Amino acid sequence: MVLSNIDSIFFSIDVSNYEEKNADLLQKLEEGKEQAKADTQTDKIIILGDKNFELLPNGARFHAYILHNDTLELKLAQNRSKNGNNYPVSVRIKSLFLWEKGFIDAYMEVIEYLKTIIKGEFIAEKISRADLCCHTDSLKFYTLCDIYESWKGNFRKVEYFTYNRKTTGFTFGSFKEKNVMCRVYDKTLEITTSNKTWFKEIWLKEGMDIENIWNVEFQVGRKFFKNYGVESVQDFILKMRAIWEYLTKEWINYIDLDNSRVERCSIKACWKEIQDAYLNYCYQQIIKREKQVNTKAEELIPLLVGVLTSYGACKQKIVLDRVIDDFKEDMRKYLQEKKENIPIEKIFFDKLEFLFS
Repeated sequence: MVLSNIDSIFFSIDVSNYEEKNADLLQKLEEGKEQAKADTQTDKIIILGDKNFELLPNGARFHAYILHNDTLELKLAQNRSKNGNNYPVSVRIKSLFLWEKGFIDAYMEVIEYLKTIIKGEFIAEKISRADLCCHTDSLKFYTLCDIYESWKGNFRKVEYFTYNRKTTGFTFGSFKEKNVMCRVYDKTLEITTSNKTWFKEIWLKEGMDIENIWNVEFQVGRKFFKNYGVESVQDFILKMRAIWEYLTKEWINYIDLDNSRVERCSIKACWKEIQDAYLNYCYQQIIKREKQVNTKAEELIPLLVGVLTSYGACKQKIVLDRVIDDFKEDMRKYLQEKKENIPIEKIFFDKLEFLFS
């Protein structure tokens, strides 16, 4: 039995006329923050809409105000970033709310709530991290080979964790290096220390063996998302099944050592079940950004052929090199007259930066 969900999601929102529209809210937060600094022994509780938050006495980089409760963490900036790279509202939806509502419903509810407390149009969104997970009662480790030799994939770093001489978890990969890592750990043991015993009710409802629940979790960050053209949470919703299947089929696999060549070993049945954990979500293929850009370039070839042949005919030239030489010279003259003498290299660089930003 497997049970999939998003265990944590981080994203930020850009808001038009942020400072002007939210002057009263920002003043309220500033006053509350000063009170929190003056009395660090008492939690500063602030009410926003229909929710209570603890307002911390400290801020974070780019965000002056940090608020949190059991379901949400909000970070709000004093001012909207001038360069537009850092959005003024940062959001983290926590595990409890995501499992209570389900990922998509929780996200939609949070967006609707934010619109009641933050004024101005929400003009852009940027996903920064998501933790995709799958709870399973099928994973079992019978031998040392199961623990140390049956994992293969696109990772170098592996860490093993034990408690009372029993294997309790693994970590594969490095989030710092590749912006993706995998954790496989004993969830039954973990909830006793994290005080997330409410998970037991969920597992019992699904008919799972609550004494042998393992969590397979991938922490995926902004660099990974950008590489596959995932900009917003909406993009992620469309592609999270494809992301999960890529991670569990290509990035890492749990295998039976039934062949001398690792690449020919069969996938363990319990891992195949995990690979299919997101089948109920829609599927939109993920393609690396470089391949997307190359595809766009190839699509322009027929257009360029038509333009250059027409241009060559107008110039009364049929040799391609001479047509291109004339075109380069005419393009430079055009840019000098129409584009304030901006070097062609600068225009190409700006376009390249836009495509990969």
